Amino acid sequence: MIKSGIKYLLLLLPFVSFGQNSTYLGIEIGPKFEVYQSTDNGNGLYTKPFFFSPIYGLTIGQEINNTFTLETGFFVNNYGKSYRIEGEGFGRVTNALVAYQIPLRLKAHINLLKDKLSLLTTVGYTFAINGDYGSSGSGSSFSSSIYSSNNDSTRTECISTYSLKKSYGLIEAGLALEYKFKNSLRLSLTANYLTGLSRVVETDVKYWINDGQEQTGTVFSNGDYYSIKLGIKYPISNLWTKKTNE
Repeated sequence: MIKSGIKYLLLLLPFVSFGQNSTYLGIEIGPKFEVYQSTDNGNGLYTKPFFFSPIYGLTIGQEINNTFTLETGFFVNNYGKSYRIEGEGFGRVTNALVAYQIPLRLKAHINLLKDKLSLLTTVGYTFAINGDYGSSGSGSSFSSSIYSSNNDSTRTECISTYSLKKSYGLIEAGLALEYKFKNSLRLSLTANYLTGLSRVVETDVKYWINDGQEQTGTVFSNGDYYSIKLGIKYPISNLWTKKTNE
C-alpha cells in the first residue's frame, strides 16, 4: 500500500506543474492524539484524547499564486483505541486499525517576516481507506489499585468492530508556521484537527467495579484526531527550471 501511495504521487507530477509557480515534494511526521467518544449505561466508563503512534507521509503541492497552494499526498495512520474505567490510572490502549489517507488541502499563506517566515491556514478533505476492514477483536482484563482509599478493582470484557466503513472521509482544519531557507528548502510545524462524519471503530464494553453489578457502554471513534507534524519540503520544479536555463 505504501508503494502504491508513492506511485500515486509520481503520477500526479505531470498534472500539478503549471505556470511559473513552484511544485514541491515534502515529508511530514509527528504525533497524533486520537479522540474517542462513549455512551454508558453505568457511571464509570470514559475516554480522553491519547497518543498511540505517529502519523507520517509524503506530500506534493502546487502553488496557485502567491497566496494559495493546493496540496495532496499519501499518509499511513495507525489508529489505537482506548477507554478507562473509574478508579483506573492509565486505562487500556491497544491497536485498532491502519488507515491509508489521501488528503486534498487548500493552504493560504500569510507573510510574517520578509518572505522567510509565513503563517499557513489549511482547510481540506481526506479520503481514507480502512486497511483492517473485515476484522474484529476482543479482550478482557482485571486491575486493582492499592492507592485508592476505596480499594477499587475493575474487571472488563470488550468486543471491537473495525468493519463499519471500508472507506471514510475526514474534514481537516489547521495552522502552520513555515520557514524558507536560502536554498528554497522549507521547514514547517503544523497543528491539525481532523474529524469524521460517521463511526469507524466501535467497542462494546462490559465492566464491573468492586465486584458490583454489570455495567455496559460503547466506545467509538469517527476517525477524529489532533496532530502536530514537522514537515520538510523542497520545490522540485527548481530542478527542471535549472535544466531549462542551462
